[in-house]
Amino acid sequence: MNHVIMLCSFVAFSALFSFFHTYVKNRFQTFLKVLSLVLTALFVGWYLLAGGNNLIDATFNYNNPFSSKTLCFFAGFSCWMLFAVTVLAQIFPFFKDKVLLNSMKTFGTIAMLFPVFFLKELIFTFTNSYGVSVLSSLIAIHVGLLFAECIFLLIHNDSFYVRRSELKTLFVFLLIVFIFSMPPYMPKFFFGNVGLNLIKGLKFYHRIYLYVSFIFLFGLYFILKKRESEYARMVLLFISLATLISYCYQYTYSIFITPTSWPLHLCNTAMFILPICLIFKLERLFYFTFFINVIGAFFAMLMPNYSSALAAFSTPVVTFWINHIMAFAMPVLVIMLKVYPRPKLKHFIYSMIVFVFYFLLVLTLNAWFTNYNAGVDFFFLNSDFIVTKLGKWAEDTRNIVWAFKIRDLTFTFYPLYQFLFFLVYVVLGLMMWFIYAWLFTLQDFFFELAIKNKNIKLDELILKTKYDKKDVSECMNEESKGKLVVKNLTKRYATSKVDVVSQINFEINEGDIIGFLGLNGAGKSTIIKCIVGIQPPTSGSIEINGYDIEKQPVEAKMQFGFVPDHYALYENLTGREYVNYIADLYEVSQEDRDARLEKLVKNLNMVESFDSQIKTYSHGMKQKITIMSALVHAPKLWILDEPLTGLDPISIYEVKECMRQHAKEKNIVFFSSHIIDVVEKLCNRIIILNNHKIVADVRTDEVLKTGESLEDFYLKTIGQKVEK
Repeated sequence: MNHVIMLCSFVAFSALFSFFHTYVKNRFQTFLKVLSLVLTALFVGWYLLAGGNNLIDATFNYNNPFSSKTLCFFAGFSCWMLFAVTVLAQIFPFFKDKVLLNSMKTFGTIAMLFPVFFLKELIFTFTNSYGVSVLSSLIAIHVGLLFAECIFLLIHNDSFYVRRSELKTLFVFLLIVFIFSMPPYMPKFFFGNVGLNLIKGLKFYHRIYLYVSFIFLFGLYFILKKRESEYARMVLLFISLATLISYCYQYTYSIFITPTSWPLHLCNTAMFILPICLIFKLERLFYFTFFINVIGAFFAMLMPNYSSALAAFSTPVVTFWINHIMAFAMPVLVIMLKVYPRPKLKHFIYSMIVFVFYFLLVLTLNAWFTNYNAGVDFFFLNSDFIVTKLGKWAEDTRNIVWAFKIRDLTFTFYPLYQFLFFLVYVVLGLMMWFIYAWLFTLQDFFFELAIKNKNIKLDELILKTKYDKKDVSECMNEESKGKLVVKNLTKRYATSKVDVVSQINFEINEGDIIGFLGLNGAGKSTIIKCIVGIQPPTSGSIEINGYDIEKQPVEAKMQFGFVPDHYALYENLTGREYVNYIADLYEVSQEDRDARLEKLVKNLNMVESFDSQIKTYSHGMKQKITIMSALVHAPKLWILDEPLTGLDPISIYEVKECMRQHAKEKNIVFFSSHIIDVVEKLCNRIIILNNHKIVADVRTDEVLKTGESLEDFYLKTIGQKVEK
């Protein structure tokens, strides 16, 4: 008879699907949404009416009512598949994602064959009877409705055809569907009574569950991190709904109409709060569970409150871990996957305010409901469950008792214990805020690192393809060999609407000493930072000795040495140790570095102090160490940003001689300075920057031939009056 009811439901709903799809196409999606809500109400109705279903006792307590254990397995597996497809059908109309359609028409159709063929056994597991009843009829209608929806989607959506590009995503999603829709009583069917007395106190199976918690957290993150936030919300919603079904296997209507049995523990409420937050996008409610539930669930996992006599995969133990893994990991995943924005301090404060009201409510309900049920202990505020794990000092806090009567009811409180409980929880919540901030910083670091690595690989592919290079470390542009070439360089910061520098073009040949001049704020340092790769250009290109600084950053940076205007040294090292450290980074051979250092130390007059700690050096000596570090690998290009500031005359002379010598060896010296006299005597070419653009690029001797000093030429070029 139940099969007849299911068949009638299947036919009726198939006709309903066809009618809306054929004649009311513009309303078909709305029809599916309404049907989803009806399906949800139908499922919740019969699931709570069935209560803690009999399959648990019938299958796992050696009281099997079926003819074989195989048949018993298929009864349980039919429940498993029914739960999976039920949740898929609940969320399917509300997300425009093809993976859901593919799941419903392929997995859904195949999965529903089990509840259809094993309907008799499935109904028995929930009703303990093969006969017809209101409950069995509701189950039969539910199965018929789901099967009709899957078959309809299969027929009207290109049969089983799934594009090859969609297969990987579909497979991963269905794996998630399969795992997280598993009822809590199935593990015991597979593993039996293993792990007795090994599920608490950080023993073997307790540790296994803790490992699974973190594998769930990080595994899902790495699976979903590259997907859009809406897809992540869909997956997390499926998991939260599927695990809520598993968690509620023990609940009946009587629990919800009996206040003393309400699931008011924080971790229990999290199972209901998370789906609500994901469905209705209730950010404020979500941040409450994010700050409050996560830490509570974590400590609950460390100190589980189930009996040690239970087997590791018994239904109560599995249900406990489903509950607490969800409360611990899901809120963190929601933030990490950017379903909700990262919380700010105000969200933490709001969460604590809500927690105060929750705490006071639970205190009151504990004291009130204890009059009707002595076992009431919401949030462990009534019992000594927490304090017994902390020692005698904690147990003593419960010796202070405040009790009073209102009519026939006695209200009992433990003010010291309960106040300390609240205070410690708030402090731990504040600690979690700082931990979250650190984790988010770490996440950003690895995210940026992944993007950089991806871009590097992409650039390598472009180089190999475009320039026909077998090795990306080869010079990209032979025409730029021995040169610094800047083409159409433009830099604009993200928060600005004005270019810092615009359309900068110049080419410098080997043997040149270039003076880079301009007023403060003209953009000199910005151009230098783009050349050395500290800042990426908004547009344009920079080639150093034939290597592009963006496409071949490592190779390009091997071609230059840089002396910044503000240097930072490891001052606990000696000068020799520091320069050798830099030489190691550039992979300079011991023979080459020794020869270069001997010459540099002598030319810069650092023989006596080279083996002293840098923190004992003067400003000029530190500048010389920076210069040695820039030259130890014999770079083709030597870039200096205001290198002579604060140096004494002798040090200035020594630095200038190093610059001349470097240029004589067919290298390039490019330095920014405000000391015009030095530029005039040292440089053979100057580039002047004004109003973010190059306004002059001339040889020094050409300016001097006119009888005009370089200083006068510079002032006139940037628009300053020259008084004679």
